[in-house]
Amino acid sequence: MSQGQAGSRLHVLVIHARDATEGYAAYLTSEGFRVTEASDSEDGVTKALALMPAFIVLDFDLDGETTSRLKSHISTRSIPVIALAKMADVRARGPVS
Repeated sequence: MSQGQAGSRLHVLVIHARDATEGYAAYLTSEGFRVTEASDSEDGVTKALALMPAFIVLDFDLDGETTSRLKSHISTRSIPVIALAKMADVRARGPVS
């Protein structure tokens, strides 16, 4: 990713509640994204409204309520949300049908 000026880097909001997903913020930062972190759904929605990031990376365990709240606001409903989980958690849930 071409960084150009610091202000031109894409801003991403990472909303996570547990240690397993903290690596996402570090990885995105290393790839040149400007990253802000939120620790729970309430903090995430507040920061999304204030910062209007290019996209949101969301801990899968926070997906339902957080995504509903983001999509209910006209200001944040068009922000792409990517819900990610730790692979061990995905495997533990069994096959996807």
